[in-house]
Amino acid sequence: MRHRHFIPVFIFGLLLSLCLVYGKTCSKSIATNALKPIKTSAPIVDLTWAGTEDLVVFAMTRNLGLGSGGTWRSQNGGDSFFDLTPKLNSSMAKAGGNDSVTVTSIFSQKSAPNNVVFIGSGSYIWLSKDFGDTISRVVRTPGHWRGSNIRSMKLHPTRDNWLLVLVRRPSCRPLDYAQMECPHDLFLTQDLFGSMDWVNLTANAHGKLAGFVDFDWGINACPTTTAGTRNCSKKGDMAETMVMATMYAKPGDYDQPWDPDVHFVMSSNLFKSFETHVPCGNMFEIVGEGIYIAYSNSCPVDVQGNKRRDSSTSKGITLYTSADGGLTFDQACLPVALKQEGYELMETHDGKGAVVVVDFVSDSGSSSSASSGSASSMYTAGPHHAVFSLSLTNVHRSDFGFGTDLTRIEGIPGFFMANQMLPAPSAAVGNSNGNSGGNSNNNGGTNSNSGGDNSSNSKNKNNDNDSAGGTDSDLDVDYGTDSDNDIIVESRITFNGGGRWQRVPAPKTFNNPQCNRCSSDSSIPCFLHLNGPSAWNSFSGALPSLYSSASAPGLVIGTGNVAPLGAGLNEFTITDGLCTWLSTDGGSTWRDVGVGAYIYEFADWGGVIVMARHPGGTSAVASSVLVSLDYGSCWTEVPLTEAMTVENIRIEPDGQRPRVIVHGRGCRVEPTRSSTSKCGQSASSGYRPEGLMYVVDVEQNEAFSPLPNCKASDRVPWTVSTPDGVSAACVLGNTIQIQRRRADASCLNGAGYVRPAPITERCPCTQEDVECDFGWMRPSAGGVNMGGNRTVDTCTALPESRMQTCPLIRDKKYMVSSTGKRLLHADVCNDASVIIPDTDGMGNARKSPSSPSGSGAKKKHTWAKAVLGILSVVLILGASVAWWALLSTSRQRDLIMDLTESVVSFLIGVALLAKEKAEAIYLFLWTRFHGGRPGDVLVPSYDADHLHSHGAAAAAREDGTSLGLVHGRGMTEEEEVLGYFQPLSDGFGNGMSGFGGGIGEEMGGAMRGGTGGAFNLPTSAPGMGGVKMFTLDGGGQ
Repeated sequence: MRHRHFIPVFIFGLLLSLCLVYGKTCSKSIATNALKPIKTSAPIVDLTWAGTEDLVVFAMTRNLGLGSGGTWRSQNGGDSFFDLTPKLNSSMAKAGGNDSVTVTSIFSQKSAPNNVVFIGSGSYIWLSKDFGDTISRVVRTPGHWRGSNIRSMKLHPTRDNWLLVLVRRPSCRPLDYAQMECPHDLFLTQDLFGSMDWVNLTANAHGKLAGFVDFDWGINACPTTTAGTRNCSKKGDMAETMVMATMYAKPGDYDQPWDPDVHFVMSSNLFKSFETHVPCGNMFEIVGEGIYIAYSNSCPVDVQGNKRRDSSTSKGITLYTSADGGLTFDQACLPVALKQEGYELMETHDGKGAVVVVDFVSDSGSSSSASSGSASSMYTAGPHHAVFSLSLTNVHRSDFGFGTDLTRIEGIPGFFMANQMLPAPSAAVGNSNGNSGGNSNNNGGTNSNSGGDNSSNSKNKNNDNDSAGGTDSDLDVDYGTDSDNDIIVESRITFNGGGRWQRVPAPKTFNNPQCNRCSSDSSIPCFLHLNGPSAWNSFSGALPSLYSSASAPGLVIGTGNVAPLGAGLNEFTITDGLCTWLSTDGGSTWRDVGVGAYIYEFADWGGVIVMARHPGGTSAVASSVLVSLDYGSCWTEVPLTEAMTVENIRIEPDGQRPRVIVHGRGCRVEPTRSSTSKCGQSASSGYRPEGLMYVVDVEQNEAFSPLPNCKASDRVPWTVSTPDGVSAACVLGNTIQIQRRRADASCLNGAGYVRPAPITERCPCTQEDVECDFGWMRPSAGGVNMGGNRTVDTCTALPESRMQTCPLIRDKKYMVSSTGKRLLHADVCNDASVIIPDTDGMGNARKSPSSPSGSGAKKKHTWAKAVLGILSVVLILGASVAWWALLSTSRQRDLIMDLTESVVSFLIGVALLAKEKAEAIYLFLWTRFHGGRPGDVLVPSYDADHLHSHGAAAAAREDGTSLGLVHGRGMTEEEEVLGYFQPLSDGFGNGMSGFGGGIGEEMGGAMRGGTGGAFNLPTSAPGMGGVKMFTLDGGGQ
């Protein structure tokens, strides 16, 4: 009954999708008029939009490695561009400057977009009051600091003319500072689009600090109201001028990574005075509504300033978090005792929490270099900002630390994708050609549990569709234990905020045969693997990474390949299966939309998809652009007058207009390239690639126009559904309906369209609303089989000897349920008590129904009952004493004494018998489940069949303390000290034999280049989304 009003709409939408999308066949159409390019003197490195209509576009160009570049401006959305560089040059010359003009940053004032500031790589800043038509002011930076030495800049969230800039001191010469960090000053202007007067906050401190390391506006920790302001009532009512920073007091103090001389401070008067809130707090980030800070373990005092005893030998860092604006900090509880050297933080969909990623180096023990790699583990905070639970381990990341393969899917809360590393299978299990795979247990049998734990569970997002079936025995399928195997990478997806991960099933059918790398043996399941941020940041040749947009909910696109079980993600050539894949349902199902690597963008609120051929590590050039108006079913090819090497496709920040800009480099005419390649530049010794831009405007292009604005009948509610399409899915406790344009509607939403808020309806709590709490994990392979279906809903306790102490739990500020479960972050399902009876799922003990509610009237009533009870007892005792002394006979007194002695003797006998029986039962149970007797050598009480099926070895110390579990080989000393084994979270076991126990070898991540600061790293291609991954690490100069 709770989905009654969803049912007719859902059935209509399902039939519409089947008839109009999947049942629709069409051939690619080709537009008659080719697009003409806009040429710049150098390739484009960034685009910035300005103005309420997004018609003003600034393009920054640069010949990388040559130091030269220019700034271009369009006033018609990109149809034409004008070179602003001569104007900037001449105005600087009039001000007495002679720097080379290379603009690195452009700011447009939110309240008055015509006001534009250009910050150059040198020591000059330009101001225009009319979008760059004229230059009204040229200012030289105070102290002549250079734009190229800026570490970071941050506009105030509510004051659009306040700007903080952290910049290296001009007198600093890096070669002179080989043993310490170059000093950095923090500058502030409160009139960026006017006088541009700057204040040096280092100088404001009058010698109390020597330099800054990190900074942010304090008000960024306050939640945003519906009116766009910040509510700081729960953050100490901090002032707008509050600046948070990490600093050091004396020159030369900052001379090592995680320096105990660096402290976290706060100031509300521009550092004329400041307070230390966390001594030895080195790096910090404000993510969601929390402050996350890395505290140096070599600090002589704790975070409260109390003296420590063991600081001289301590290394690494500890993460602390604050939910009250920095007034108090709690130690973040990560469920593994590891050496923490760096973190990455990703904001949750609701903007209130964070996912923490801890980096480490994984070594398979193989002599092959390919068998070792950088990896990360993902931890979720659940309902509490400081108590984390392991969600996924061995997440693949770039060897240089420039991208972790964890991507937030925009538009639908709780959806994430990640790439996970695991050892390649032995020859007996499978290979990359798909000629063999699985074993006798992996034969695609009937799955008796395909619907989840019961038929009423409408929120089971797991899938028994495109991959082969499977049985519960699939949990025991292993990839083998050959330590010489290389690493493979597999894609995983979660539909409930990381509570459960599963593989991504390959499509049943393919549009392009070249994309089908599944095995010809239908009994071997096949899965889809997609490139993450590490592929885009690769030095060996970038590949477009997974992409989604909040303006296009449900649409996800990426490059990658399908592969049978036992093979994973590889940078294949076109003939080897590298293709471009599109999902229109948030990642549940996929279809191939292009052979090879394409770069992509969503426009017109998701109603328009634009793709262009990307080189993808090859020399491929694009001679056309593909456009789809029906969510990828049919495509129109728009020719380009001149071919180009495409670098990106960009759209205005909101992604609402049906217009995008495709930019890249002109390609050279070479003897080996055919004349039809349409390359426009000759290959010569003095060749410098020119920049090319093409504007794809669906509203104006003759191949599509005229397209009217959509009417109400052109839009339908799209329901986030289970992959089989049978019912609406419950996502973090809600069913969700989102308005989207019909696939067959020939119209445009337009920039004036405003998508209504999603329609949600609360769901009863089920197993999909919970995750394993701190100190607990999914048993075996995460509770799903090879089809992705849930088979196990329990959580298993981790050995306490391998756990670090959590102060919040120790001090009874957070309670872990006896079930080992808690609600997922932002989950709002009804009645969690059906799953978690002893807590509210958020770390608080659940009161029994008979407990007093705490109201004033009931408290008074309770006290009255207590007083009456005491008086009654006193009266009864008084009457008994009076009777005993005045009325009883000697015979009555003797009889009562005899009875009392008999009762006491009986109770003592019962107690001794109960103790004897309890000892016997305890000994029996110990022998049954542990073997031997108490005090003998112990191992964790994991199921023996599970251990043997994965080739696991149990290890123990002679004193009886558990060492944990390691798959396929003995325990290393590092594993003994640092951690426990965490099995991978999907079917087939994935014993991680090559990794030596997964988390057990988390070494905390290598330092990323000496001392330095945090930096912001996009998790997808530049210009392809606004998700940020914030990094707390040793940084680099």
